[in-house]
Amino acid sequence: MSTRATIAVRRPSGDYLAVYLHYDGYPDHAGRLLAANYQTSEEAETLVAGGDIRSLDAELGEADRFSNGPAASVLPTHDSLVDFAKNCGASYLYIFDDCDWTHRKL
Repeated sequence: MSTRATIAVRRPSGDYLAVYLHYDGYPDHAGRLLAANYQTSEEAETLVAGGDIRSLDAELGEADRFSNGPAASVLPTHDSLVDFAKNCGASYLYIFDDCDWTHRKL
């Protein structure tokens, strides 16, 4: 069974850009790779802007994307982001905000 997650970036306008991550969304994998490989707002937003992600490469954190997966979703509030994550069946929510990653278990 997969550990699903949502990865999001809080943008300067205050809204969130978010995608679904299907496999290995737990902190020791996804959390570690996000923190190690996506350290700026630009890097994090580029990752998320590419659309839904099947998995993150175990070494470089590169996204393996669904060939016909949906684009990133724009969510206006934190509450709508949490609803999006829950609707995706996410166990974890990762947010890049203020030059740092945070996560929480849902």
